[in-house]
Amino acid sequence: MEYCKIYDDNGNVYYNIMGIYTDHNGQEHIEMRLEKENSLEAYARFILPANYCTHAYGFSETELAKFKKFLRNNALTIWDMARGNIHAEGTR
Repeated sequence: MEYCKIYDDNGNVYYNIMGIYTDHNGQEHIEMRLEKENSLEAYARFILPANYCTHAYGFSETELAKFKKFLRNNALTIWDMARGNIHAEGTR
């Protein structure tokens, strides 16, 4: 699992790349899990490339919209990270 910490005005958020999976049509998807650094109970799960939030708890609608925009704007980098082509600073 790859992760990177994004510094935010409202506290740090970890963007975790849980993995790539292939659906029954052969299309690849990435599962992302976002977590607040200071709250173990706040999380959101997104599926890329649809940029769809399947689960969320502890985040406001404004925060979720901001996450969707971030994921959309950084989709190519996230795909490269998920495939192991690049590593962000602080990535394990």
